[in-house]
Amino acid sequence: MLEYLIRGYSRSHFYLCIGLQPKFNLQILKLLGCCLEFEHLALIYDFCGTDLLSDILHDEYDCRRSLSWTSRLRIASEIASVIAYLHNAFPTPIIFRDIKPKNVIIDQHGVAKLFGFSLSISLPPGKLQVEDDVIGTLGYLDPAYFFSNIVTQKIDVYSFGMLLLQLLTGRKLLGEDYSTTIFEFLNFCIDTAELDGLVDPKILGEGGGVEQMEQIQAYLHLALRYVLHDIPFIVDVAKQLRKIERYPHQLPPLGSTWNTICSLIRAQRPWSPSRLQSNPSISSPTLYV
Repeated sequence: MLEYLIRGYSRSHFYLCIGLQPKFNLQILKLLGCCLEFEHLALIYDFCGTDLLSDILHDEYDCRRSLSWTSRLRIASEIASVIAYLHNAFPTPIIFRDIKPKNVIIDQHGVAKLFGFSLSISLPPGKLQVEDDVIGTLGYLDPAYFFSNIVTQKIDVYSFGMLLLQLLTGRKLLGEDYSTTIFEFLNFCIDTAELDGLVDPKILGEGGGVEQMEQIQAYLHLALRYVLHDIPFIVDVAKQLRKIERYPHQLPPLGSTWNTICSLIRAQRPWSPSRLQSNPSISSPTLYV
């Protein structure tokens, strides 16, 4: 499997990817080598299947796999753990900067593996933030980063929160014309009292009962918190997800009732894609869809 490193980021990110290998993590797609014969540097990864999480969730490219609620919860926990690894296992935190389903492969054993480090950046020694060009995928960018150019660990937590919403709903973040967002869909569900509509029909079809719905409530409450201003460190996120996985043996986060969830959804004021053109202080951000 090949990953091409984009112009302007190639050399530093090439060395960053190579540097990850001595501390190999099972949830990071294994890097086998590199190729210098293309216009841009290319990284060669171990082949563990072709099923991207995005393809499975959105039924794209004739992907015939589906994910149970238990599998989705485990995948969320695995991705949180690997982000925590990147943020804490190295002398300086590595910020992935592009957490999204298209950068997650589900291997033949159902294990989630992260790849696509071409946008990653290391924080300077002793620093909790760094200023850098705005770069990332439309819909996953933390608004605070977009309007300040300041990279922190929390931009990964924000985009991970958006990924959590997709794992639950099975829907894309943006509509086909990029003018609508997943939050409009969520608001429609609560305005029409169709709370079951918040959940991917494939999950509802499992008939998981009361315990599953209580897990889902706790999970959705968690995801919505992470795309508001209450953005914690990823270690705390991973701990909360493990608690939800172990439910009912451990209590889910407090306040995860449908009324609380509806209030959180109504409180969302996510930045609109149209605002990309409204900030003159940002010059030519590099965005992907």
